[in-house]
Amino acid sequence: MSELEIEFLVGQMILTDLRGIELKPEMAELLKKGLVSGVILFPGPEATPVDVRRLTDEVRAVCSQCAPIIAIDQEGGRVARLKNGFTRIPAMRNLGEKNDEGLALEIGRIVGKELRSVGVNLNFAPVVDLDLNPENKVIGDRSLGADPQRVSCLASALIRGLHSEKVLGCAKHFPGHGASREDSHQELPVVDADQETVRRRELIPFRSAIEAGVKSIMVGHLKYPAFDRYYPASLSERIIQGLLREEMRFEGVVITDSLEMKALETIPLEDRAYMAVRAGADIVLISDGIESARKIHSALCTAVKMGALGADRIYSAYERVRNFKENLFKSSELP
Repeated sequence: MSELEIEFLVGQMILTDLRGIELKPEMAELLKKGLVSGVILFPGPEATPVDVRRLTDEVRAVCSQCAPIIAIDQEGGRVARLKNGFTRIPAMRNLGEKNDEGLALEIGRIVGKELRSVGVNLNFAPVVDLDLNPENKVIGDRSLGADPQRVSCLASALIRGLHSEKVLGCAKHFPGHGASREDSHQELPVVDADQETVRRRELIPFRSAIEAGVKSIMVGHLKYPAFDRYYPASLSERIIQGLLREEMRFEGVVITDSLEMKALETIPLEDRAYMAVRAGADIVLISDGIESARKIHSALCTAVKMGALGADRIYSAYERVRNFKENLFKSSELP
């Protein structure tokens, strides 16, 4: 591979944050050169639909090499990045209590329609973690409930609703964050459940999401010793390749949760990215700005050049990202 090819292929594996409603020249340059695959938006609670649409139009305009992923967290409840001028969706716990699949489908459609209208093509939702531990505050009311079958039906309907509006969903946080006590934003959660329990509990909604056609799954910074005694899920080949790819037959894009979260703070940032990609992640998510994106891009390029990351790993990730992007709505489909 030439140096330019390596830089482009590695860039397609990086998704970085874009904060506020202005596209700064430094970010525009990264996007123009294809050194990142796209952005996750944090526009601020005062951003209007006009503000967000203007921003996403600018992002698309500078992406000359390939269409960008433009993602956001619009789950409903307390995790909704778009508020001003957008439909207020209640916490998913409320939807779970109603247990109305038709309502879930309609919510997915509403969210999808509003996201597409402002140029967002990927929603990091639904949360398919089960609400299994009352001490778990990071999931809690973001979950559709504790029953795997109920969560499966409602989450699948949400995904179908999003997809009906040409916005892709993302099931998270694999293999499941709901049974832990700890918050992965602050420390590394450990789920001490045996494999049989996890398969009949946490994994059921993810299987259903795959059957519903979800194109991406976010893997969490979560320790599951029954599957991997040494590495958290986001850095574990046994969990990403062995469990998610081989056992569960997921062929879509695997995205890490944000690499800057404190669950991984004992590992240098560049090493986190390398370990995640080596384990099978197709896209690493960054939420700490342009400098982090540049550091990770440089580190991954070096790993490829030195042979620490094989060409087959990079090409397979690129093919999945390319196929994923083909499912994103086109500029001509913007309202």
